[in-house]
Amino acid sequence: MSAIVDHLIVLPIVLPLLSGAVMLLRGGDEHRNLNATVNLLSTLALIGISTAPQQAADAAPAGLMGVYRIGNWPAPFAIVLVADRLSALMLLLTSLIAAAAVVFSIARWHRVGPHFHPLFQFLLMGLNGAFLTGDLFNLFVFFVLLLAASYGLALHGSGLTGVSA
Repeated sequence: MSAIVDHLIVLPIVLPLLSGAVMLLRGGDEHRNLNATVNLLSTLALIGISTAPQQAADAAPAGLMGVYRIGNWPAPFAIVLVADRLSALMLLLTSLIAAAAVVFSIARWHRVGPHFHPLFQFLLMGLNGAFLTGDLFNLFVFFVLLLAASYGLALHGSGLTGVSA
């Protein structure tokens, strides 16, 4: 495999992380339409990125695209990402549903509060990490990240009434 394909497994986690961080650093209210555009483009790029592991896993004899150890640490200490047919299918399905959700959210939800789009990208990062992880500890870590983002999205724009209820 080439150098780009070797790192393809980590891209569904890194892309939402970077786009969410960029949107948070840029600010909220005054860049709302730009954040919506970044969110939509990042989610559409995620669809393209998610099709490559699906095709590679289908072409592999055992259905396993590859294993990626972040930092090239040994297995008990590394964050191990594994891409197989099921995880690639879940990545593709998540990115397709996320693209539909972003298009739907542009109509109303992104105007309710300033942090909808970064929270949405962090939710995608946690979901993609949970689908790609190769061990239980990192599954727990990614699950906590996606839960934190989902709690933020559940309370997004609700004001004090949503927090106190």
